[in-house]
Amino acid sequence: MSKYVFFISTEPYKYQAVDSLIEIGNAAIRKGHEVTGIFFFGTGVYNLKKDISCGSTIRNIPEKIEKFSKENNIRVAGCSTWVSITGLKEPEFIEGASEEGLGDFSDWAIEADKLIVFGAGG
Repeated sequence: MSKYVFFISTEPYKYQAVDSLIEIGNAAIRKGHEVTGIFFFGTGVYNLKKDISCGSTIRNIPEKIEKFSKENNIRVAGCSTWVSITGLKEPEFIEGASEEGLGDFSDWAIEADKLIVFGAGG
């Protein structure tokens, strides 16, 4: 079976990327594959902010990520450089998320069989 890692660089208000990630991740898990990590880069780090303002008509993407990662024991991290640039602090993150560097992410990618990227870069 394969190990999957996801890389997300789109904001939570562009929710299609995370919705697709969760659908693909669930389908892979149902088939016996493993999702080992979700890494947020660029403005995608805002997906980790637990108290984000979603209004009444926008999906709560951080909540969906938290639920999916907790249910499936998946590592979740935001790029430390982008976390710093955006002014986010780790205590503001969804439960289980951390701050890691691109070097850490490169280790995740090397260990994975499949790397799926959502977004243009940052």
